[in-house]
Amino acid sequence: MPPADPAARAARVFVEPGQVLPDRLLSEGFAPTAAQPPSAGWYLGLDRDGLVLRNAGGEAPFQPGPPPATRSRGPNAIARACGARPGLTVLDAMAGWGADGLVLAAAGCAVTMTESHPLVFAMLVDLLEGCAPHVQVEFRDARRLIPSGFDVVYLDPMFEPRRKTALPARPMQVLRDLVGRDAPDLGEILVLARRHARDRVVMKRHAHAPAVGVPDWRIPARTVRFDVYRPSA
Repeated sequence: MPPADPAARAARVFVEPGQVLPDRLLSEGFAPTAAQPPSAGWYLGLDRDGLVLRNAGGEAPFQPGPPPATRSRGPNAIARACGARPGLTVLDAMAGWGADGLVLAAAGCAVTMTESHPLVFAMLVDLLEGCAPHVQVEFRDARRLIPSGFDVVYLDPMFEPRRKTALPARPMQVLRDLVGRDAPDLGEILVLARRHARDRVVMKRHAHAPAVGVPDWRIPARTVRFDVYRPSA
């Protein structure tokens, strides 16, 4: 019988014979099992192609991939917003699939990602081990890491669904399906981040979304913008 605790259930990885769970996941409490997968929802699987998210409802398996090596305006905008440069320490406090943090790491920043959802964290660990092993990732609530002191705290909250628009790309659909609508209190996190960031706090917003608080300046991109806040006194 599967565990009653959702966190314990999420920490199981359904492995095919001959596959070995990465040490990092074992150290974080993830456990391999040969049991029958759950009958509903997403779960972690491990086969010869690596770690994968599977869905009991019949959706296609999902594996996040690294961002393209080059994009149009977006990465330039995020780099400008964060003041990206070699050695700059950045906390990607809502990492998700890690796309923005990887853009900053490619610009030379020392990036630490944090993710509190177990399935998202596991897939992020697997992705980073394959394409950016120098990027750190922590399995915890970002509010516990923000006081450690980073040059930049980067916040990428999940956007609210918008009416009369096309469906978001599949990575965002899967992330929304996993994380749900339990959005953090952005005002609270912003206050905490401004108190501890040494250089700035950057929050990614939809181009037409209202700002959280009063940004000191903004960097626009095609469909999003980056609101930039100076540290509080």
